Amino acid sequence: MPYFFAIDTCTRMCSLALRDEHRVCSEHTWLVERHHTATISTHINQMCVEAGITPAQLSAVIVALGPGSFTGVRCGLSIAKGLALAAGFPVIGVTAFEILRAAQAFEATVAQPIYALVEAGRKRVAVNRFDGSSLEPNQFCIQSWEEFSATLRHPAYVCGDIPSTLQPTLLLRLAPPALNVRRAGILADLGHARYERGIFDNLDTLSPIYPPTS
Repeated sequence: MPYFFAIDTCTRMCSLALRDEHRVCSEHTWLVERHHTATISTHINQMCVEAGITPAQLSAVIVALGPGSFTGVRCGLSIAKGLALAAGFPVIGVTAFEILRAAQAFEATVAQPIYALVEAGRKRVAVNRFDGSSLEPNQFCIQSWEEFSATLRHPAYVCGDIPSTLQPTLLLRLAPPALNVRRAGILADLGHARYERGIFDNLDTLSPIYPPTS
């Protein structure tokens, strides 16, 4: 039975999932703050033990590439690469924006743009606009919460790390809280679909996505 592990450590909210060919077997999402390195490997081993497998038996590892915090994104990608290198299976990278967009399939309509937000530190947010029913991310930008609110075009649907100052209106829909969390189960589904199509990333060149420092 093929197994796939998904790792998302891009921000303070961390998520891990173990998927087989047909279903998500287990998923753990929690607020990790700044303790990524100390906890992720332990949780991965525990989830594999509970499923009766070892990390070496995985068929692929799927990892969120960012954007997000420097430490968080680097931690997740380093662990994913280490697992793939040690066991010789492929690694598949997915952006944090794609995870958010995929979760909105039944909530957003094609008549409005979808803005996926990921916290970027220093009161900034990484913004990626998806057009209509497209699942492909565009070039993202970094804005302050105030800049995003001021440049937001209506009508629109917003998901992800939504600032508390942003309030829904007749022309602005906000995703419900459950759909604003980046779930590794969604990440696992996205990676599995690419695995089925034979789309893998180069272990040597796969790199994280960091927000600009300026």
